[in-house]
Parts: sequence; structure tokens; C-alpha cells
Amino acid sequence: MSNTKRTCVYLGGFLIGMMLVSMILTRRTAKEAAQPDPWLEHNQKMVDAGAEPIPMTAPSSIREGLVIDFGYFPSEGAAKEAVWLLTFEESYPHVRVVKDLQTQELSYMAADQVSIQLAEGVDVTDLKPILDELGLRLRMFNRKQQLVVVGVISTDLDAVPATIEALQPWASLFSSVEPDHIRFQPPKPGE
Repeated sequence: MSNTKRTCVYLGGFLIGMMLVSMILTRRTAKEAAQPDPWLEHNQKMVDAGAEPIPMTAPSSIREGLVIDFGYFPSEGAAKEAVWLLTFEESYPHVRVVKDLQTQELSYMAADQVSIQLAEGVDVTDLKPILDELGLRLRMFNRKQQLVVVGVISTDLDAVPATIEALQPWASLFSSVEPDHIRFQPPKPGE
């Protein structure tokens, strides 16, 4: 076979391979896009009914979020917190804003994950049976810092505290389990 024919066969194979990969990726993307986002569907009726607006003391980037759920906790008795679930097109997709009704202080955290600091000598692989039992998904881990981030149990307003509570029977494996807090840079003078 001459070099010209080899080159033609190679280029033909390369083009066919590229077309197949492109078709597979296009099909996968279309399949992912067709799946509805449970966060956008969750409690849409409450939003339509009119959730409270996010306080003006919240950073402007938070006030730009779309409120997908709102409520007070605890639901029985005197409420101690007002909670908003927000979604964003860019940056952090799902944010939980909590307002302490006594102090009026706001806190911001991921609405779809919690942060776990592992105890000394515990490896992330030791968590697999626990995560499987609770139906939680491992999102990220850093062995060097002994830090693990897992998804939450549900898309409810209380998903973060419910997930933290569900992990408590295995507290001996953790130094801490807490919300994945979002911290904002203080505004620069003149902003």
C-alpha cells in the first residue's frame, strides 16, 4: 500500500471516529438536558403563592437568585428561622439563606450539600456504607485535609439540618458535620 493510500485510510478512519464521538456526546448532552431539575420543580406552588422577598441586607448577588421555596422553622410552635431556597443560572446553583428571627442575622450555605471533617485515622472509603444506607452521594473529598462533601437527603427546606441529623449515629467517624457555608468578601470602599 502506498503512503498516499495509508494517509487516506488514516484520515478516513479519523473522520469517522470523530463523527461517532460527536454523535455520542450530542446524544448524552440531549439526554441530560431532557431530565428535569428537581430543584426547579420543588414547591413551585409556594413560590407562585408568594414567598417573602429576600431581605435587602443580603448581598446583591444573593438577591438576584430565583426563590424556589420559602418557609419558617420549626413549623410547629414559635418560628426561630426564616429559610429561602434559591437557584442561580451561574455560580453556585442552589443556595439556602437562613434568617435568625431573633437577631435578624443572615447566613448563607449550599442547599444541596454538607461538609464533613473526618476524625483522625478515618478514610473516605469508610463512609461508603453510611452513604449507601442514607442514599447520599459523595460529591468531593480531600484526603489531605480530611474533608468530605456529600449531597443532602432531599430537596426540602430542611434538607441540610436533616442530613446533618441523619449522620449523627456515626458521629465517631467525624470531627464535625456542618452546612457548606458560603462566605462573602466584604464590599470595598466606594462600592
